[in-house]
Amino acid sequence: MALETWVMVGGWDFLDRYGVDRFLDTLQEAGVNHVAFGGTPPVEPDPKVYKAHGIAPLPPPPDILARADGVSATLRAARDRGMKVYLYGTNPHMSRTDGYHHLSRKTFLDEDLSLKEVESYWGVCVNCPRLLPTYRARLRDISRRFPCDGFLNDGPEFGYEIAPGFMGGNWNLFACFGPCCAQKAREMGVDLRAFQDAAGRLRGWLRNLSPAALKAFLETPPGLPDTFDLFQTDPALQDWLRFKTASIESYVKALCEEVHALNGRPRIGIGARTAAFAPLTGYDLSRIARHADFVLPKLYLWMGGYDGLYGTVYRWVRTLKSWNPQTPEDLLFQFVYRLFGFTLPAVNSLQDISRHIDAEHLDSGKLTHLGAPFPDEFYAEVVASETRKLLRNVGDPDRVRPWVCTSHGGRVLTPQELHLLLTGAEQGGLTTYLYYCKLEDGEWEVARRHAGRT
Repeated sequence: MALETWVMVGGWDFLDRYGVDRFLDTLQEAGVNHVAFGGTPPVEPDPKVYKAHGIAPLPPPPDILARADGVSATLRAARDRGMKVYLYGTNPHMSRTDGYHHLSRKTFLDEDLSLKEVESYWGVCVNCPRLLPTYRARLRDISRRFPCDGFLNDGPEFGYEIAPGFMGGNWNLFACFGPCCAQKAREMGVDLRAFQDAAGRLRGWLRNLSPAALKAFLETPPGLPDTFDLFQTDPALQDWLRFKTASIESYVKALCEEVHALNGRPRIGIGARTAAFAPLTGYDLSRIARHADFVLPKLYLWMGGYDGLYGTVYRWVRTLKSWNPQTPEDLLFQFVYRLFGFTLPAVNSLQDISRHIDAEHLDSGKLTHLGAPFPDEFYAEVVASETRKLLRNVGDPDRVRPWVCTSHGGRVLTPQELHLLLTGAEQGGLTTYLYYCKLEDGEWEVARRHAGRT
C-alpha cells in the first residue's frame, strides 16, 4: 500500500534551486498534495497585533523580508493547484533570536545540583507566561499575510537526555525548576521543590548504579505500557512526571484552541518525540490527540548529532558508564533498553554501537556519511514496534504523521536505510508521514517508491 506523503522544506533557498513551478511539479509528480514550509515567514510585524498581546515585535532579518514576493507567489501557486499549505515558521523559535529571548528559558539541575539556565535558542520554558501571547500574535499576524491550511508546532518540551552539557542543557532530563514552573506548580497545588528534590535523588541513584542494584531493578516486573519504569520507584517522581504531562497538555490545548479560532479554522499538527522518549518530555500522545488535528512524532534514528535514537542510547550509556565505571557495559545497555522499551540488535557495548559512525564524528555533532549502516532487524523490529505504539497511543492511523529525516548532525542514513525505515513503519501500520529530506537523489527516489510513483 502506498504511503500518503507530505513534504516539509526548510528555509526558502529551495526557490533559488527550483523556482516555483519546478518545485511544485516535483512534489505533484510524487503524489504530494500537502506541503509545509519551514522558513521564517517574510512578514514585517504589524505592531497593532502584537500590542494587543503585550508583545514588542521584531522584524525578520532583511534577507528574509526580501523573500516576501517569492514566498507569496509560491504559497498562492500551491493552493491554486489544490495543494494544502502548512507553515512551520510561525513557531516562536523561528523568530529572530534576540526577539525570542524575551521568553523565559528552562532551568536544570547542574552537576553540583545547583540550578542553571539552559543555553539554547530553543530552550524556552513551556510554562513561560509570555510564550502563548507571543505565539498567538505571530499566528494572527502571519496568517493574515500568508493564508494557509494549517500549522506545524514543534516544542517546547521537557528533556530526556542525561549527558552533561549536551545541547546547552536544553534536553536535560533534570528540568525544569525555574520561576515559570514554580508558578504553574502553585496553580496546580503541587510542590515544585519536592519535584526538584526527587530529581536530585534520581540523579544520585543513576550515579551510583552498582551491578547488584541494576540486576534488582531489571528483575522487577515492568510497569504499565509507556510509563518510565524508573519513575515508579518514588511517588514524588511520579508526581513530577504528571506535572510535566499536565504542563504540556495545558499548553497544547490552548495553542490548538487559538489556531482553530483563526479564520477558516486551520488545522494544527503537534510535534513530539517517538513513543520511547515522548513520556519523559511530557508528551502523552493520547492526551495530545484530544486537541491536535494530528501528531508529528519524530522517527529520527541516526547515530551522533542530536535527535537520533541511536545517539540517545549511546549518550545514556556513555554517561552512565562515566558515572559508574565499575558497572559492566552490557548491564548498562540492558538497563537503558528496559527504560525505553526497545533493544538495539547486536549492541551490547559502546564499541558495538560506535561502529555505526566514524570515530572523528562520534561526539562532534557534525555530519558524516562514514559508519556501518544499522542492521535490517532494527527497522523490521524496533521501527515497526515504535510505530505500533504511536498508533495505539493516538488511536487513529490517519492522525499519526511522523517526521522522517535522515540526520541532524551525525551519520546520515543511506537511501537504503530510509527505505528500510519506511518499510518497517508500514509494517507497523503507518499510512502517512512527513518527509523532511532532500528532494533529489536517492532519498527522493525512495519517497517516490513508497508513494507508489516508481
